[in-house]
Amino acid sequence: MYIKRIGAAACGYMLAFVLAGCGTAVNVDTAQSKNDKDISSAAETSVQIISEAEPEVLTPVAVEDTESKQEDSSSEAPKKPRKAEECTVGGGYGFTVSDIDMVYSNDELEKCFDRLQEICNESYFPLSFSYKNMDTGAYIGYRQYDQYMTCSCVKAPYVKSLLAKGIDLKEKIPLSTKWEGDYEGIVNEEYGKEFTAKKLIEYTILDSDNTAYQLLCLRYGAGDFNNHQYEIGSNYTLGYNAEWIFTFCNTDDMMKDYEDIYRFAKKDKNGKWLIKLMKNAKLNIQIGAALGDKYTVAQKYGSDYQEEAFNDCAIVYADSPFVLCIMTKQYPETEESCKVFKDLAVVFDDINSLIAKAPENEEKE
Repeated sequence: MYIKRIGAAACGYMLAFVLAGCGTAVNVDTAQSKNDKDISSAAETSVQIISEAEPEVLTPVAVEDTESKQEDSSSEAPKKPRKAEECTVGGGYGFTVSDIDMVYSNDELEKCFDRLQEICNESYFPLSFSYKNMDTGAYIGYRQYDQYMTCSCVKAPYVKSLLAKGIDLKEKIPLSTKWEGDYEGIVNEEYGKEFTAKKLIEYTILDSDNTAYQLLCLRYGAGDFNNHQYEIGSNYTLGYNAEWIFTFCNTDDMMKDYEDIYRFAKKDKNGKWLIKLMKNAKLNIQIGAALGDKYTVAQKYGSDYQEEAFNDCAIVYADSPFVLCIMTKQYPETEESCKVFKDLAVVFDDINSLIAKAPENEEKE
């Protein structure tokens, strides 16, 4: 049974000899060579725990306010404090683990790791993931340096770069080109019609509209995005002048972008707006589908039918927030292809609930 596809699947905007069959754009030069990728190591820094609820949306962008799911659960009876113990779960797993120092149960953590290993072993398609707890820095990665098409997962980090730059959201941008693979959205509008930057951002995140994303890239370029990638240690870049608006990366590099969005949203009103858009994205059939009834989940999926790429990256606002990026190479947007995302999300939620602060971090509060 296939899930109805909302918007056109994101397709890498690349040279024909690199990826045959990908969509091409009208009136845009497509010559751009792929940047070489450096392998980055997993981040191993720890930070103080801060309880985070979904940020309130502020002006100047009007967005409907909603209460966080953490606040909804506040009426329940308070949970009894659990005693933390030093993590003793050893190696022997096929994934990388770092910065898990204190846990509430080694036995339960080992069961979670066994479940996680089972999912990895049973995957009949290329699968990679990177997880990071935003309070403690606890990290888990599996085949985290393998390269995948970014597909539309890159749209949220790119929009963040525009908001951090402080673009004029009221600026009007004419429809000067259309993404060939789009069949819904603004591709059906007449050439010359003007859209505000705000409206194009909404189409880009809510509908994953490739034409809207391309118009933003044409207007603002990739210079600020690429420079910031270097600053946060993410080793992939986009082409200038919308010549290469999709590319390849690994889950560790994409995870760093979503960590960056999380930090940006904590201090910037338009960052909070971006989180709201990601929370309300229309195609939400992976991580958000598994955890969205329990927490606020800000996510951005990506898919490409011809290349059989299917990805999802999410910021999960659990009691202790975490970022989870999953990339696969399988036929996208079916119940079967969504299953691994949901299974992994549930396991990582369980793992995340078992991670405790180290004693030195508790003393700082």
